[in-house]
Parts: sequence; structure tokens; C-alpha cells
Amino acid sequence: MYIKNKTPIKYIMIIIFTATITVIIALSFIYFFYFKDLFEVNLTDQECINIVKNSSFYGYPDKKIGFYFDQFFSNSKWYCQREFGKINVVFEGDAYYFGKYSKFRIIFDVRKTIKTKTIQPIKYTADDKEILYTDFLNLINTIFK
Repeated sequence: MYIKNKTPIKYIMIIIFTATITVIIALSFIYFFYFKDLFEVNLTDQECINIVKNSSFYGYPDKKIGFYFDQFFSNSKWYCQREFGKINVVFEGDAYYFGKYSKFRIIFDVRKTIKTKTIQPIKYTADDKEILYTDFLNLINTIFK
């Protein structure tokens, strides 16, 4: 019996080798850009919160965020949120601002803070509505004066 289109073993080996290299490159990419930071930042929730509380904003380098936030806001609450590839510290508190009492929520990226050594919130809301950056800066100026 004769078989047409007989595939030589060397072509099969080339395909297997190429597929293996492709998988290794893809897994390396996933590790270095997604999982690596998860393994490097193995802090407890309280340690993450303390990183943010003991940090300062650029314009107020001698004033710790935690102390001033806890003094300015009532019902203040700090907690850590972990999602795939993200570690955020969330601050919630009530304050009289914008002409009324509002519930503020400010989210900080812990991984970015550790890497850059600077603190910058990634989201800020008042009564579950995002506020403008300029309004946030006015709030910060009011808190730290």
C-alpha cells in the first residue's frame, strides 16, 4: 500500500518546537506583566494601608495623609481591595464640603506608590459621583492647611 503526502518527521518536530517556543514566550509575557508584581508585593492589608497613611502628597511633604484625613473626615474607614493584578487602599469618610455633607471615597494604588515612591489617588468620589481633579485639589488644600 502506498501513502501519498507522507509528512517527514522533521516537519513534525519543527512544528512541535515552534509551538513550544511560542508557549514559553507567551507564558513569560504573562508572568512579567501580570503575575510578577503580585508575587513581589506580598504585604498584609494593614501594611498596605500603612504605606498610604504614612505617605504625603507632593505639595505637603511633611504632612502624613492618614493623620490629616482622620482629623478632617468623620466616620473614616481604611481598607484594602485586592483584584487580579491590583492592590488598592480605599479611604472613605464624611465631610462638609461643596456646601453639604458628603461621603467621600478616595482610592490609592499601592503598587504604584511602592514603585514610584509618590502618592497619587487613582479615583475620588463624593456621594458616589466622580469629582473633578480641581475639586479634589481644593479638598486637599482645605484638609492640609
